[in-house]
Amino acid sequence: MSYEFVVLPAGAAASPGDVLPYFRSRRGQPADDHLYQTVIAGLHGWNSRIPAAARHARLRIEAAGDSVRVTAADSVDRRRTRGSAMDYAAPRVRELIEALIAGFAYEIYDARTNTLTSPDIRRYASVDIGGERKYSSLTQREVFDWVRQLHLLAATPFLIARKRNDAKSFIQTYRNSPTDYTLEIHHPVRDQRLGATVSDGATVAQLIWDWACDDWSRLDAIDWSPVD
Repeated sequence: MSYEFVVLPAGAAASPGDVLPYFRSRRGQPADDHLYQTVIAGLHGWNSRIPAAARHARLRIEAAGDSVRVTAADSVDRRRTRGSAMDYAAPRVRELIEALIAGFAYEIYDARTNTLTSPDIRRYASVDIGGERKYSSLTQREVFDWVRQLHLLAATPFLIARKRNDAKSFIQTYRNSPTDYTLEIHHPVRDQRLGATVSDGATVAQLIWDWACDDWSRLDAIDWSPVD
């Protein structure tokens, strides 16, 4: 299985269905200098760091004028890995592309979800989902997707995020049921580990995103209890 992304100028395609025709119309044109310097060079940098033994994780890069198509393969051998434990290269590749185009007038097309979007605001923290999936950053969209699918993403449905260079700073949740989430944090002012029960996964996701953004307005309104 493989996943496909297309980077193109913002506004070049009116809808996701217009992306591939736009890309095909640019075939045969030399890569735009700005696109090469900001995006394509970074994609080649990814490939240069992939060892020979993991060639399946390398990207197929097709430049066409002011757009580029990127194909990312699975990062695991599907025959040897339990389905719920599978971790694809695609999320990391999307994270890479978003970082490369952030601040520039480009959009990213994701063929898996058939969406055309600008880069999301990204916050940096270590994220562990059930001990099976690990990430170094998060966006609001990703957090909402992860919490909604916790029971599908890992055999043990928990998520924990930790701030960089701060061993005490964390937020974590455990999905007991669709309407019962245990949420715990370390409060930086009270210097305590606190816990609460939340009945709605979307609320949990919003609180995790608030924490990642250092926004404590909603977090401080929660009825927390000390956790030993």
